[in-house]
Amino acid sequence: MKLINSIKLQRYVIHLSYFGSNYSGWQIQKNSKTIQGEIMICLQKILNNNINLIVGAGRTDSGVHAKNYFAHFDYCEEFLSDSFLYSLNNILPNDIVIHSLNKIDECFHARFSPSSRQYQYIISSKKNPFLTNQVFFYFKKLDIDLMNKGVKNLIGKHCFKAFSKKNETNYICDVKSAVWKKNNEKLIFTIEANRFLHNMVRCIVGTSINLGNLKINLNQFIEIFKSQNRQNAGFSAPSSGLFLTKINYPKKFNIENI
Repeated sequence: MKLINSIKLQRYVIHLSYFGSNYSGWQIQKNSKTIQGEIMICLQKILNNNINLIVGAGRTDSGVHAKNYFAHFDYCEEFLSDSFLYSLNNILPNDIVIHSLNKIDECFHARFSPSSRQYQYIISSKKNPFLTNQVFFYFKKLDIDLMNKGVKNLIGKHCFKAFSKKNETNYICDVKSAVWKKNNEKLIFTIEANRFLHNMVRCIVGTSINLGNLKINLNQFIEIFKSQNRQNAGFSAPSSGLFLTKINYPKKFNIENI
């Protein structure tokens, strides 16, 4: 275990959820309210500023939500009790909740340890005031079978440069699964991969919508994917419909029981 200024540190993992509409994503930014920033403010209040920056499982775009998110930080070995968790949730904004806080092995890393991550994107074909900022309202008819034929081509290890908004050093992602499903008035896109590029899921969704409303055909969808050119792809679907739903870690960390 690490030693800083002769104080032995324990690693802690926190399991949290957040509704991202009021935030500029996870990562701390100047002059913007972020999830990481809000949690750090509250941790520093309780722990008298005696804490390093918490490490999150990865960035999420502005306005994106997370149902299951993990982060870690190092603090003194004394266990942080349930009263600490209560105090933390009590001063956090209502759209951020910490479900649990537990000791974990120092080799655990919230960002680098995951084997895969899962996102879901939700489209609603009917206006519903109770789903505002939780779905993308889209009222035109979409061919879900055709959309599934399109996203099936994404499965496997490929270059996803055509669906990336920013310049990256590595565009290769290994997609484990990608599927559209209909649930009453909702269309839900679920995708799991070892990693995701900035804006990747929202761009895939926008291009899939163009396929589903017949603006492009299946061959064109495949050619867009192969082109490695973002300008050929469809629009970036609004962040309101995107949720980080699952992060998979190696079994040795026993995260599923946290």
